[in-house]
Amino acid sequence: MKKLCLFVLILVSSYSFCQDKQWINYNTKNSKLPSNKINAIAVDSFGVKWVSADKGLVKIDGENWTIYDKSNSAVTCPYPGQIAIEGKDTLWIATYCAGLIRFDGTNWKVYTHSNSPLPSNGWINSVAIDNQGNKWAATASNGVAKFDGKNWTIYNKDNTPLPSNFVNYVAINPMGWKIFGTDNGLAMFADTAWYVFNKDNSPLPGNNVLAISFDKKGIMWVGTNGQGLVAHAGTSCTIFNTFNSDLKSNFIQAIYIDTMDQKWIGTQTGGLYKIKDSLWTVMDTLSSGIASDSISAIAPDTGRALWIGTSNKGISVYTPPVSDVNDARSPGRIHSHSLSQNYPNPFNPSTKINYSIPKEEFVSLKIFNILGSEVATMVNEVKKAGSHSVEFNASKIPSGMYIYSIQAGEFRASKKLILIK
Repeated sequence: MKKLCLFVLILVSSYSFCQDKQWINYNTKNSKLPSNKINAIAVDSFGVKWVSADKGLVKIDGENWTIYDKSNSAVTCPYPGQIAIEGKDTLWIATYCAGLIRFDGTNWKVYTHSNSPLPSNGWINSVAIDNQGNKWAATASNGVAKFDGKNWTIYNKDNTPLPSNFVNYVAINPMGWKIFGTDNGLAMFADTAWYVFNKDNSPLPGNNVLAISFDKKGIMWVGTNGQGLVAHAGTSCTIFNTFNSDLKSNFIQAIYIDTMDQKWIGTQTGGLYKIKDSLWTVMDTLSSGIASDSISAIAPDTGRALWIGTSNKGISVYTPPVSDVNDARSPGRIHSHSLSQNYPNPFNPSTKINYSIPKEEFVSLKIFNILGSEVATMVNEVKKAGSHSVEFNASKIPSGMYIYSIQAGEFRASKKLILIK
């Protein structure tokens, strides 16, 4: 009996060790983090991690942790924010109470209302650097400030079509356009031309934009404050929310798109999501080793790992398992059943439904109305292992909500789809 118990203990310990290798969590109790509230993370070309946390800026260089605060640096504001990296390792740090800070590893330079046109409250939400080396600072009361190294230019409601002087986020798209996410819509600035999108003149579901990123196709991914995720493709938008996708929160705080064009979405209360093509993977405190479901920052290191900042539990470092890398090289290899959200959704009149099975088996995929009556049979036969896609044409049925349901061996799953004519 003792040998059996010992064997079980060893097995459990081994399993825990494997889990820990995939997820590593840092907080104020097991590291030098000054706070568990993480505002931003950036990684320079040398692999050094820079973390903006409440109470200070943190430098993580291998095993060495250095804290920069008012006691030893120009980081006098206890709330450093987003970080942009110029060149190999020069930091531009937005702060929520002391303007914009430049740090080249040795020298500090602070820009506030006393030596620049930045607002007197010193509140900078975001900073980005364009291809010409111009710094663009999103302020909380005075629009956007452009700094070319010598001169400052202010863009606000008084001198441009910018829809609000409260700018949450600034990004540079692949064509060099400046994209501003405000609390009153989205603005694009292309040299001299301005384009403004809001919920009144576009499919954008909400005006308060918190995060922006671009994929390899040039599609702009927009995170909103309570209205979900938007894939903005110029003249059209696809909206993902808790009603029509796997999202468990409509508050999108962070977006990162990796070199494989996978989208990593950080939400306020619903955890972290990976979107690969139309397949969704959720990583929350119930399904993974992530420390918190409140995600505030996502940044890749120089290896395979992602550094994930949370709003209340410090940092989670996620290293994909080797099987995920193998799967990326062999897309046909499937290890588990899945049923993806149909795309597009809502739709008219056609939409695609993707599903995956790990082995050859009989698959049944059917569409039902909300009363439970069968509307269509999409699949009812033996299918080979792998990923599959079917197209549902709803031209002959009325608008409304429908349910699609799959059964494959012991696997059963259902999702909602919405037809709008």
